[in-house]
Amino acid sequence: MEKWLTCLISGLEEHVNEENRVKVLEQCGRQCQSQNLVKKARNIYKKSKSKQEFLENLAKVYKQLNWEGENIYIVYPECFCSFVNKIPQGDLSSTWCNCSRGWVKELFEGATEKPVEVTLEKSIVKGDEECRFRIRL
Repeated sequence: MEKWLTCLISGLEEHVNEENRVKVLEQCGRQCQSQNLVKKARNIYKKSKSKQEFLENLAKVYKQLNWEGENIYIVYPECFCSFVNKIPQGDLSSTWCNCSRGWVKELFEGATEKPVEVTLEKSIVKGDEECRFRIRL
């Protein structure tokens, strides 16, 4: 599986423009998102009286969520993707991380029922010490 996935990402990088690579991988990540978690997040959002209350209550359910002022983050101390966490660091392009961006988008767009912006700031696949996604609601 590891060789196949590495080959797939290399092929996407070689034959597909960046915009379409991002779209394809985000779509895959959205499919990987648990709809139970999205439903919980949506219920929390609907019951919350403010963005702060939403974040505080969602963080009780999803421990990787944190924020600093207006900046909302999901931070992972390791790569939790079961498809790639066994691939040696440096063998897979960080293009793959767009899948996780889609996962995060699905969570927050499903909760708020509005488009959100998700930026990958750090990636273990790239060699960073953590994966860090910034979310703008």
